[in-house]
Amino acid sequence: MEMHSTSALSVNRISAVDPVESIVDSYNENALNPPQPLTRPGTPSSPGLLSVRASRAPSRAGPDEDEIGASGDSLVHFGISNPRPYSSLSLNSIVGDKKDFNLQKVDPDFTDSKGEYYKAFEKKLEMLSGNTSEDSLCIEEYLVKSERKWYGEFKAAKLSGVGTRPSNASMFRSSPLAGDGDVSYMEGDTPRNSNTPNVNYVEDEWLLGDDYKAPTGLRKFMQRRISDWPVYSFFLAFGQIIAANSYQITLLSGTIGQTAEKLYITASIYIVSSLTWWAIFRTLKSVYVLSIPFFFYGLAFLLLGVGPFAKDALGRGWIQNFATAMYGIASSSGSIFFALNFGDEGGSPVKSWVFRACVIQGTQQIYVVCLWFWGNYMSTLTTSGLALSSQIVTTSSTTMAAIMIPIAILLWVIGLQVFFGLPTYYRQNPGKVPSFYRAMFRRKTVMWFFVVIIIQNYFMSASTGRNWSYLWSSQHAPAWAIALLCVLFFIIIWALLLWIFGILSADHSWILPLFAIGLGAPRWAQILWSCSNIGAYMPWVGSPVASALLSRSLWLWLGTLDALQGVGFGMILLQTLTRAHIAYALIGGQVLGSVATMVARATAPNRLGPGDLYPDFSVGAYPGVTKAWFWIGLGFQLLVAVGFFRFFRKEQLSKP
Repeated sequence: MEMHSTSALSVNRISAVDPVESIVDSYNENALNPPQPLTRPGTPSSPGLLSVRASRAPSRAGPDEDEIGASGDSLVHFGISNPRPYSSLSLNSIVGDKKDFNLQKVDPDFTDSKGEYYKAFEKKLEMLSGNTSEDSLCIEEYLVKSERKWYGEFKAAKLSGVGTRPSNASMFRSSPLAGDGDVSYMEGDTPRNSNTPNVNYVEDEWLLGDDYKAPTGLRKFMQRRISDWPVYSFFLAFGQIIAANSYQITLLSGTIGQTAEKLYITASIYIVSSLTWWAIFRTLKSVYVLSIPFFFYGLAFLLLGVGPFAKDALGRGWIQNFATAMYGIASSSGSIFFALNFGDEGGSPVKSWVFRACVIQGTQQIYVVCLWFWGNYMSTLTTSGLALSSQIVTTSSTTMAAIMIPIAILLWVIGLQVFFGLPTYYRQNPGKVPSFYRAMFRRKTVMWFFVVIIIQNYFMSASTGRNWSYLWSSQHAPAWAIALLCVLFFIIIWALLLWIFGILSADHSWILPLFAIGLGAPRWAQILWSCSNIGAYMPWVGSPVASALLSRSLWLWLGTLDALQGVGFGMILLQTLTRAHIAYALIGGQVLGSVATMVARATAPNRLGPGDLYPDFSVGAYPGVTKAWFWIGLGFQLLVAVGFFRFFRKEQLSKP
């Protein structure tokens, strides 16, 4: 009787449902039988340089179905009617033969899953020494080069549609750290070019899938590479280059200067179109926001071409105003082109981004110089009365149609090429980003970028026209001599700076942003030089021509530094934000900048002239240094560099 009661007590204890014991049992079962990682079929699982998986301990294996059945019978024998169920659910039982899941179409990342880069580096460690450990055998440099090489092979496989290669081929190709002709051979391997009949092929190494279709025709051509640039990147860079601001747009119609009413209308169009492009970017595929602007560019040039055929000057003026509005709508998408270019890149070092940014910025500077030359040319003809001559090309001559209409057709063709030729990356629907806008307002770099845009546009936008007019306004220096100076500074010197910072950025990704911060306020100094009459005449040079050329040289040098600072500030955004966040920051900057420009035209001290913000120093330091607005403007411009230094130092990823 006593034994019977003890047994009954034991059964009652087992039969009781204790939640704590249930959780502990579940934890122990998972610990003994950890779930397998979810991988795509055919994914290699061998350890590599970047993916080292811990081996599962074989000491205690989970129970099989027979054991579970036996244990279940035992539990029923003890009076337990509902034993814990066993599930044989697996990934293969769910997926089966289906291959249309989006997660099955994700491009693989560089993990060196086969261990080939690991083995190549291990082989090279035989040459390890105190010098090579800091140079050719630096693990960080090796990883960057290996990743870039892997992505290059992956893109080549996607273009060709061939997802296989000899399994031992990668082991004797040139090592990323090897010099010319230095090839790494592993024990037992044979060269790729040797006639070896027994070569093992890896099935679908790049996980392209059996239903993968390689790009053909235009789309394949657009993904071909010219040096380090895909062909499509040239078209996107072109879209960024021709995206002039709201002031420079009016130069296309041959006018220098804007009335307050025209500026307000143009800036308002710029604001509305910027917000519209952002909405399209966040709701539709990127291919639309990158191709539709070319339609508006072409429409703007078409209107400029047919403008001379208007019956009177009033009709011609309205056509030109409408062309300005179309160009403003298109140019407000320039930030999207900047943020989305080179979208399918993988493993690109900072050096490449610096080179690309400098090339695009330098080309845009040349385009802006040409715009201002055209505006000055038209202004000079109008003042001299030669604009009415039929022998001279002006915005009112029918010759403009022969120039502008082909340009419009070319822009439409480029838009069609972009729409039909962009790679798959630009044809994806944008994903949802939780708390996107809230997160943006927590990024101090972005908030300071907005503050900088407001400061620069309020204090300098009203003087932009007078500043650029200075370049071509000389009565002594010929236009061809000034053009040669532009080539010297904006092409030759700019290319030299590009080369220097490209080398420095290979080891120090922060060098260009910090150099840009250290420049201070080059644009403010440029406007001061041109608008305060300091650079009007320098008698100590010797002749009026030499004075004009020297003063323009200093102006162009300050403009080169300003462009370099713009690239540096852009690199700050590239090193701290993703593409979507960069696009939002730049679009927000366009909106705030346009608002600040309108406010400056109404309230700034330099809205109708240099004023006290850029006082006349040609007669001496006094009374210019006594003007309060001069010091206020200078202080705010220097504050820009201080703020960027403070916030970039905290948020950048690669700290010096």
